[in-house]
Amino acid sequence: MDVRTKIGRFGCKLVLVAMFLHANAVADDSAAEVSVKAAIAHKIAKFVSWPDARFGAGDEPLRFCVLGDQKILEAFETLYDRPIHGRPMQVLAAPDPQSVADSCDVLYLAQDDEHSAGTWLSSVAGQPVLTFGEAGEYGGDGSIVVMMIRRNKVRFSINLKANEDTGLRISAQLLQLAATVGNSGS
Repeated sequence: MDVRTKIGRFGCKLVLVAMFLHANAVADDSAAEVSVKAAIAHKIAKFVSWPDARFGAGDEPLRFCVLGDQKILEAFETLYDRPIHGRPMQVLAAPDPQSVADSCDVLYLAQDDEHSAGTWLSSVAGQPVLTFGEAGEYGGDGSIVVMMIRRNKVRFSINLKANEDTGLRISAQLLQLAATVGNSGS
């Protein structure tokens, strides 16, 4: 193994440790919790690879679509200047379920009064869209990444069944850090 590979692996481990130190700083305040979840979702996206065919030009943005109230959207908007895989991050309110697969690369499900989480998740099934939900909450069953609060800390699990046929490649390093990896959301 050459020096660059060793440095690269060390750098990845360092980023992951920093991500989880930040996750442990979850406050009781729901605004702080939302901000931490947004930051973790951003970090997790860095350890996922999309199929080459998903993007055209090298500077095409990675589109984060957020379903939820203004507070959640604003938490993601604070991260807009942090690129992922060299692509700028674009934060959008989630469009209607019928167009989300073509409009979003990441879908964060918080809540929707008009549609069930199943409607949103069905609309992106088999598409290269990384989905996030919250355990025991909206999108917890069926999302690829499920966020949860355990002992006042944000944790996540990876649902491999939900990732089937999406073309998304999840880093082995990310799988090692997940609270659980399996075939269900929560």
